[in-house]
Amino acid sequence: MLRELGIGFVPYSPLGHGFLTGTVRSPEQFDDTDWRKSNPRFTGENFQRNLALADEVQVIAAEAGASPAQVALAWLLARGEHIALIPGTKRVARVEENVAADGIELTAEQIDKLNNLPRPPASTTTKSRCR
Repeated sequence: MLRELGIGFVPYSPLGHGFLTGTVRSPEQFDDTDWRKSNPRFTGENFQRNLALADEVQVIAAEAGASPAQVALAWLLARGEHIALIPGTKRVARVEENVAADGIELTAEQIDKLNNLPRPPASTTTKSRCR
């Protein structure tokens, strides 16, 4: 629909607040001031389910000879020219890694695998906000 109407799209947190970088492996790695420590996406069963999805991205990254972050960004870029990515980072090396995602050519099979990953569990409690 966006493509048809000529509307651009900026995906929020294209690297899943760090999950899709391949570096988040345990909620215990967050210090007490890190908001992720109490975010439902990064706790309990949701964390384990999201970690399994991140591991699937890691497998495709190994196949593609890229980092998991590059694969996540390359997948979004493959969705069309109407997608504009703004991944947040604090390090120049990560900016360079993210920019290099534009040169990653995912195969049709890899894109299909990424398209068909199960949807992640809810990251917030939507019910309480909708009342």
